[in-house]
Amino acid sequence: MKKTLLSLALALLSSLSMSAKDYTDTLVVTVNGTATQQTATISVDKNNDGTYNFNLKNFMLKMGGESMGIGNITLNNLKAAKSDKGDVVTTSQNITITAGDDPKVSTWMGPMLGTIPLNLKLLVNDEKLYTLIDIDMQKTLGQTIHVTFGDHYQLPNSGFEDYRTEQISKLNEAYPQVTVDVNEPLNWHSFASATGDFVQAANAFSDPHTYSSDVVRPNSTGKKSLLLTSASVLGITIANGTITTGRMQAGDMNAANTKNCAFLSTDSTSTDSHGDPFYALMDGTPDSLSVWVKFKQQTPVADHPYATVSAALTDGTYYQDPQDKDYTNVVATAKNAQIASNGFAWQHIVIPFKYNDNNVKAKALLVTISTNADPGQGSPADSLYVDDISLIYNVDKPAVTVNGHAVTLDNAEVSTTATDPTTAVVVASTANKGSFAAVSELSSSADQRKLQLLYCSDDLKTIKTYTLVIDKGAETGISQIKTATNNDSKVYDLNGREVKTMHHGNVYILNGKKVLK
Repeated sequence: MKKTLLSLALALLSSLSMSAKDYTDTLVVTVNGTATQQTATISVDKNNDGTYNFNLKNFMLKMGGESMGIGNITLNNLKAAKSDKGDVVTTSQNITITAGDDPKVSTWMGPMLGTIPLNLKLLVNDEKLYTLIDIDMQKTLGQTIHVTFGDHYQLPNSGFEDYRTEQISKLNEAYPQVTVDVNEPLNWHSFASATGDFVQAANAFSDPHTYSSDVVRPNSTGKKSLLLTSASVLGITIANGTITTGRMQAGDMNAANTKNCAFLSTDSTSTDSHGDPFYALMDGTPDSLSVWVKFKQQTPVADHPYATVSAALTDGTYYQDPQDKDYTNVVATAKNAQIASNGFAWQHIVIPFKYNDNNVKAKALLVTISTNADPGQGSPADSLYVDDISLIYNVDKPAVTVNGHAVTLDNAEVSTTATDPTTAVVVASTANKGSFAAVSELSSSADQRKLQLLYCSDDLKTIKTYTLVIDKGAETGISQIKTATNNDSKVYDLNGREVKTMHHGNVYILNGKKVLK
């Protein structure tokens, strides 16, 4: 009996919370294709056995200006996989949502829903929590509710559904100044919210450039898009219609001067009229940028026929587009400066990111979209509709090695052998910037060890899962890779491929031995 009680006590202690942390961030809830934002706090407790307890308290649905109390979403003892970006949790289970404790909410719907299916994915580290939740409410609401928390992997308001009003002073035909309302999409900025010595002149002598539109791309779940238009400035030059996730600067009367630019700096404390900063934070390293556009050049200009979309992933310090110097804080760039009219039809454009070979860490993304690829060019009243911009993260070439020997991932469960499974070195990897690998221990003994391998896109929307079984036995796969000898000065990665440069934090084979750079 004592042994049984001791075992129960040890099991209880192992499940107790070792550390608890509250994360407060933006919670985005998507219902019927319409997204709403709220600030929420999620508690994540890490247990002594490495599992997690998850608690989203007082979850609310907000639609059409009304709020509905749902309740508390709690999941316990969630097994995590470890990666260099943090711990990854993915689970699908049936849960019961309990009543919240917010005194301002009179009725909580969660307990009335009974048991409902829920999918949860999260990436957690000491600094941040990123969460994806799908709540299956097909029986009650006829749909699945999508919830994201702490999402710095996609651009906010990427469907251009939500707008704020900026005001500019403009000269009308009789020349007295009038105040004009300008629609700017939330988290995006045009010359109506610009800075610079010539911003008042730029707005006074030009029509507004941004408009909320109900012309949406094919098969869109949204109801709005963004319309950008160019305008004539005193009949002398063209003011391009431009929008950016940073801030526009009007610094010179010459449109081609680099003092006229889009810029960002996460050190800036300036905000727009909605209270949002003039930058977009970014934690991911996307493979490409996807956007829908519909372009018409009102009067064809043979030398300047194209609209443009460009993006720069930076470390968050000051950067501008177009550049006024060589910047060393850029992680990657993506640009398409040849968007043709194409009969004024919707076009789906995918632009790959080109990564620089540096150690700069991604923190912010500057996206700039304009009615012409060349400053001050095009014709008056050019039109560029923009809808549903998104960042694409792929999971390319998932791979794993055991003690330096490659294991082919040709089934959901793969196996290999090692002389000592418990100490075998397992290295899981992917081939592209927009993904990473995570590993969790399922079981381990002297004769066999099982691990779960998760190959995740940065935004967790794609996760490829494998089970790796390592049985006790002779090492296998030696003939499948190159191994360095004591007389061999070449350096190899764990897949046996020769490398010219060793990067910090990676394991290599040198002179027949594993070394950590």
